[in-house]
Amino acid sequence: MKQLTIIIAFIVLWGCQEATETTNPFEDFNTNMEMADRAYNLFEAGDIENMASMWSEDMFWSPANTNDSLSKDQWKQAMKGWHAEFENFKFSDRQYYPGVDEEFIPNGSVRVYGTWSSTHKATGKNTETKYYAVIEYNEDNLGKGTMEWFDLGGVYDQVQEEEE
Repeated sequence: MKQLTIIIAFIVLWGCQEATETTNPFEDFNTNMEMADRAYNLFEAGDIENMASMWSEDMFWSPANTNDSLSKDQWKQAMKGWHAEFENFKFSDRQYYPGVDEEFIPNGSVRVYGTWSSTHKATGKNTETKYYAVIEYNEDNLGKGTMEWFDLGGVYDQVQEEEE
């Protein structure tokens, strides 16, 4: 009987220890959500270099206008290109939600919704577009990939329509 009591006590203690070692599935999401928010703030400010430091060197980027998977250098050039043509960037109505794996368990990725607005430098015309992205992170909480969806052509249509 004494041995049975010791075995049961061991199982209970071992079970409790394992439960305290498990991490909150939303912990990575909360950290990565803050990283995403900071990255968008840096983009608004035009600080592409500091924004880029928040991404791994082997990141992939799937921009809104293609199904391609592009490199970090291509991503940086595109971000600089936006700032070359537009100014007064504002990302409003930001909403962040956890991404999930195949079993619908939070996996640390961040789904982002919001509205981008800016001013076209050459014409002074204002633009606005709804935006959605999924950002994946590595174990160091650096962005390892981003997939974006928004109406790229619609942004330029707003500038052209108002020019005519």
